[in-house]
Amino acid sequence: MSRTLDIFLDFPQEIEQLVKELEFILAIKFELFSDGTDNWYEFRNSTISLTLGKHDFENDRDIKFEEYPYNLSIRALKISNELDRKKWRYEFASYVLHKLKTTERYRLMLVDDLQVKLEEFAPLVKV
Repeated sequence: MSRTLDIFLDFPQEIEQLVKELEFILAIKFELFSDGTDNWYEFRNSTISLTLGKHDFENDRDIKFEEYPYNLSIRALKISNELDRKKWRYEFASYVLHKLKTTERYRLMLVDDLQVKLEEFAPLVKV
């Protein structure tokens, strides 16, 4: 499995509402996928995969996964070397995080490879 950057979101409504909001905020279109057990939403272009779904990660040290019911996972695609993959992941994650922060609607947590918390964000006023 390739390395990911993950943005965890605290959102009190159903995933379908979150999909609509994210599609509008990020100007992308998610597609629904299912493997018979789980459902998730995914956006792909030629270099990036962005998946959205619920998760069942447990808290790990200072990474409070359980406070964020939704997970946006960012993975680089079809890029041959790790430095370029890392660059694409970080640039796209920065874009998504910036767009979500500017709405002031979501508590967010950015995590590298599900191991290292890079950033947390909380809106000034909870909406």
